[in-house]
Amino acid sequence: MDKDAKKITLKHQDIKNLEMPAMTMVFVVKDASMLDRVKQGDKVRFTAEKVGGALTITSIEPAK
Repeated sequence: MDKDAKKITLKHQDIKNLEMPAMTMVFVVKDASMLDRVKQGDKVRFTAEKVGGALTITSIEPAK
């Protein structure tokens, strides 16, 4: 996680709405404060969308 740069690296499964296969990649988060909800090593649930051409996390929370 890099809160100053508003970025997080996630290992994810297929993301169907983006037609993306499972992989590890860096995402931009919509708001840096979203990163306060998770910590390094957490399994998370998130929503990603293309915003202005960038893959952006629009919601994130620890998985239950």
